[in-house]
Amino acid sequence: MNFNSLSQDNSYTGENTVPRPKTNRFFYGWIIVIATTLIMTLVYGANFSFSVFLKPLAEEFGWTRASTSGAFAISLWTSGLLAILMGALTDRYGPRIIIAAASFLGGLGYLLLSRTNALWHLYAGFIIVSVNTSATWTPITATVSRWFTKKRVLALGIVTAGIGLGQMLMPPLAAYLIEADGWRTAYIVLAIMTWVIVIPAAMPARRSPQDIGLLPEGAGSKSNVIKQDEQIRTTETAEWSSREAVRTSTFWLLVALNVVLAATLFMASIHIVAYATDFGIAATSAAAILAFMGGANILSKIIAGAIAARYGSKFTMFFFLVCEIIALFAFTITRDYWMFCIVAALFGFGFGGGAPPLVSMVAEFFGLRSVGVIMGLLGVGWAAGCALGTFMGDYIFDISGSYIVAFLAGGVLTIIATIFVLLLRTPEKPRKAY
Repeated sequence: MNFNSLSQDNSYTGENTVPRPKTNRFFYGWIIVIATTLIMTLVYGANFSFSVFLKPLAEEFGWTRASTSGAFAISLWTSGLLAILMGALTDRYGPRIIIAAASFLGGLGYLLLSRTNALWHLYAGFIIVSVNTSATWTPITATVSRWFTKKRVLALGIVTAGIGLGQMLMPPLAAYLIEADGWRTAYIVLAIMTWVIVIPAAMPARRSPQDIGLLPEGAGSKSNVIKQDEQIRTTETAEWSSREAVRTSTFWLLVALNVVLAATLFMASIHIVAYATDFGIAATSAAAILAFMGGANILSKIIAGAIAARYGSKFTMFFFLVCEIIALFAFTITRDYWMFCIVAALFGFGFGGGAPPLVSMVAEFFGLRSVGVIMGLLGVGWAAGCALGTFMGDYIFDISGSYIVAFLAGGVLTIIATIFVLLLRTPEKPRKAY
């Protein structure tokens, strides 16, 4: 089995004129990495905090868990559909204005959630919040992919580590606020944090290094400029449009992979707090389990960059999926708090390390010409899986009284995901007829 079939040279080839490199010691792309990591931390940390809100909402209004989590599932699906638009807008206008405007709406959505008194209020609030989520993953990963070549997986790993950091910080904060002053106050705090943190953090983001006269990371020396210029002239056919990409089997394998991975991720992470409290673990302690998951998530993303640099994205993806499979099956026999922490950490390590190579493969397979739109299209599959996993977990609970079957299903789905990874191949672009 050849895992090293992917090229590690992901140089940007979108312009025929190569900018002269500046001699800045600190590459501006790392500023974008720091700022967008902060955005990921807040947006996705707030997103995963829904697991803490689930039981208080369902119990206060007498809703089933499936109908309550349905609001979150709908928001994930809406986010995926909007990701196509956000990707196209990012390709054209850059990420700064897109993220800032969407974050304003996201904060408004959380404010409206704090006023929930009926089930449809919950659904409406989460649909508005979904705009913020849709303008986070696709614009940020597409932008970072444009700024980095040699260290792309590392940069994407750091940025997406913000998701794990958010899991460590935000659910415990939300649990504390709910316990101290109720879930309505907790949602108001999320609204304020979204406005105060995310909007300013979006300001440093630029669409590409060429916009400010720089080259992508890895193409900064004079000799590299010459090589970069040669590659632009010789590998132009490696750049795919979104219409060309969707005609390949590789694209649809990536869609299927996104659906399956998202379903297993959300089936576990959104329901882990409720699952733990069903075994008598206190809500605040159960929320802390997500911190273990998030900490391992951060660690794995850094490790993923080192593994991918040596063995390629496909092998890296396969390795971390195996870790995720073990964790999902282990959840079915987990009862004690210490076991929840260990298994959650293994699960976080698995799905966290798989994210950077999954994103990087998009640029490796299809280039950077339409990377925002392509990631947006793949985001529909991801959102469908998120919605499926969120709803399935609670639906299975409602009919069986336990989440055990849901974790078993997640393990089987992840095994299927490893098969999809093994089937991935670099697509061959048809030559133009002259």
